[in-house]
Amino acid sequence: MQRWVDSGHLKAWKTVGGHRRIEAESAEQFFQSHAMTSTPGPAEAARAADEPLSVIVVDDNPDDRDLLVVLVETALPGAAITVAENGFEALVAIGQKAPDVLITDIVMPNMNGFEMLRHLSTRGDARPRAIVAVSSRTPEQFAQLGDLPLDVKFIAKPIDQQQFLETVQAAVAHARG
Repeated sequence: MQRWVDSGHLKAWKTVGGHRRIEAESAEQFFQSHAMTSTPGPAEAARAADEPLSVIVVDDNPDDRDLLVVLVETALPGAAITVAENGFEALVAIGQKAPDVLITDIVMPNMNGFEMLRHLSTRGDARPRAIVAVSSRTPEQFAQLGDLPLDVKFIAKPIDQQQFLETVQAAVAHARG
């Protein structure tokens, strides 16, 4: 939030104690202007087998995001897909309705994938059952940013379509299982 205030996206002021207070109208306008696109579909914890899975795809690069959506549609036909441009937008979407699956890039502006996953680790009720991270960086290069949680599957960019399909389907099967 501080970055968004500092960059002028949100109007805020500081209290005498140094805390930031964000104007409600500014926040509402910001969220409306950064609305995420979504295909409707329920995302309940106890899901019937015939109900569609809900998936959030997070990537700051529009081309990569579009590719990930197409791959998710192939891997999980009929899934309800929501897209977000960064970790902050994804957390807002997850807070509105927890998805079954999260596909996220790691290196993004405003809030990267590591920061987003750290926030999710503190909220077990909103944590997706299956998480797949994608990045052009290798896991070894993540040392400066942190380590991925053990239950997060990793796929290197450029994405191998067959590996992506198998990884996503296996992660979902494991999460259901």
